[in-house]
Amino acid sequence: MIKKCIALPVLFFMSLSQLFAQGQKQDLRQLIAQANDTAGINALMSYAVDLINFDNPKAKEILHITLERSARIGYDYGIGSSYARLGYLLGHEGRNREGIDYAQMALVHFERINRTRGIILCYINMGYNFDILGQGDSALHYLLKGVELLERTKSEPGKLARLYENVGTGFANRRELAKAVSYSRKAVELATAINDSDYIVTAHTGLSYVLNQCKDYPGALEAAKKARRYLPQQEDPMLIIKAYSHLAAAWAKLNEPDSAIAAAKMSMQYSAEIDPANYIAAGLELADAYQLKKDYRNEGLVLNTLKRKAEADTSLFHLFSIYDRLSQMHYLTGNYKEAYLYNQQYSAFKDSFYARQNTRTITEIESRFQWSQKEKALSEKQLQLAQKDLALEKSNRNMLYALVGLLVALLIATVLFIRNRNRKKSFALKLETLQKQQEIEMLQALMKGEEKERSRIAKDLHDGIAGMLAAAKMHLSSMVHLQQQVEKTEDYLQTVKLLDDATVEVRKTSHNLMPEILMLYGLNEALRRYCANISSHTLKVRYDSWGQATRFDGGFELSVYRIVQELLNNIIKHSGAGNAIVQLNHQDNLLSITVEDDGKGFLKDETGGAGMGLQSLASRAKALNGTMEIEAYPNEGVSIYLEFDTTAAAVNIVPQEDIAP
Repeated sequence: MIKKCIALPVLFFMSLSQLFAQGQKQDLRQLIAQANDTAGINALMSYAVDLINFDNPKAKEILHITLERSARIGYDYGIGSSYARLGYLLGHEGRNREGIDYAQMALVHFERINRTRGIILCYINMGYNFDILGQGDSALHYLLKGVELLERTKSEPGKLARLYENVGTGFANRRELAKAVSYSRKAVELATAINDSDYIVTAHTGLSYVLNQCKDYPGALEAAKKARRYLPQQEDPMLIIKAYSHLAAAWAKLNEPDSAIAAAKMSMQYSAEIDPANYIAAGLELADAYQLKKDYRNEGLVLNTLKRKAEADTSLFHLFSIYDRLSQMHYLTGNYKEAYLYNQQYSAFKDSFYARQNTRTITEIESRFQWSQKEKALSEKQLQLAQKDLALEKSNRNMLYALVGLLVALLIATVLFIRNRNRKKSFALKLETLQKQQEIEMLQALMKGEEKERSRIAKDLHDGIAGMLAAAKMHLSSMVHLQQQVEKTEDYLQTVKLLDDATVEVRKTSHNLMPEILMLYGLNEALRRYCANISSHTLKVRYDSWGQATRFDGGFELSVYRIVQELLNNIIKHSGAGNAIVQLNHQDNLLSITVEDDGKGFLKDETGGAGMGLQSLASRAKALNGTMEIEAYPNEGVSIYLEFDTTAAAVNIVPQEDIAP
């Protein structure tokens, strides 16, 4: 069983037939000509990405253009994206060290602009390339950094599933199989949850590899079959390569060489032009299947083809695996001399490969040692400086204490000053509130006194003067009746008429001073009848009302009635209007009354106020927990809006049919 490489992410793949069938796709020459700003660079980069895994040389050529132009204008996203995609292509060409360098350069620019997606892509690229170079620890380091970032941001569940699969593969290569199975199953669960066929295929191929390492060959075959079943309808070569490569490995372990051969050939067919590493890996699976079948002739043809390709690409990672299989094949066919020669080459290249790895490790250890020595020298110098600083610190400490004490004193003084100022403001505010409350209470007391006096006068007029006038009329009538010879002269008739008119005026005045309708039927009906009574051919007064028919506290109703009555009296006396309207509306504990006329209006003073009479009415409205707004212009009439909160004044709801007509 050959070692599985960590999968590099596939970037926005589409088939060539789809790519060039898009009629709206701009001509490449036009894109290159326009790519002098960020939008043009992005469009050109998108064109290059569409070519990846289909025409990689052309994609590299375009990406070098986007890199150069992004660097020219300082476009970090363009630089990072160009480096990342070039690193991807270099990794699939077997130039893994260059792929790592490009990914690290891309990482610098993505971190500068905090581009999470790009940072994760760089981690995956580096993990893939380190794995190909046999540096599993470094590969896992970067892959786990990607996992940590994605789990924290929760931004791309598909990418997280891909990383789980790669981490599972990395742990399997290190023979930490429990961790490998855990991460691989997490990849399958997450990919299935987001229902993305690409990620589902990738997750199942990873699980197939891990189960193969665990020697669960039926499970590995089932996972590989699921990967093939979820292959997307749109042909994606990288996914096909993965699915059939793992099918070949599983069938070989289950001793089904013919099925393994067919699957391995399919994987090689798709990876021949776009992925040298997977091409050789699939070829080794094919060679193992032929050996299982004891078809040494075809096994030799495959291994020799792979050897030529690996030697041309200087791929030491795969060369010693190829030499090992060639040695085994020649031994099984009795060609012991060739078996011996290939075994020597296998040992030499294996030693060379791991010697390189050891050299890298030794170099890294030596570098760390030199760094530690430099840090030690630096620490000694820092210690000397610290001792000098300590002496200076002692001399400055008293000064510092004095400064801190002064600052604390200033802080306390500032706090006390602010506290005292706030206390004065609070006291002034309370005093102002109390004064206003007293003014309102005085106004309410004055209004109650006025109403009490009005009530007394109305009662005196009704019970006293009105009674006396009625008695005078009765006595006058009795005298005429007793002295029948007295003729009902014109003077007599005039006297009776004057007595009747005086009686009516006294009754009207009494009712105005204390309206009986208001007491019986409430504010709405009292205002309606009052408007009807004062309406004449010279001034037509219209009354409208809406909303809830509600009775209010008697004092409240009487005060509001007086305000409206006074406003209408002002219209009669001063406006010269031909029409007036009174509108009352009561909804949700809010009583609003509008009084308008079409008279000559007036000009408000510079402060927006009106005369003393209207100001007095505004004060009354305020005492009733209300407001009064005046809108007046010369020759445009007057509109006065009253609004009261009736929450505390409402008594009960009166059905509409109970209101007197």
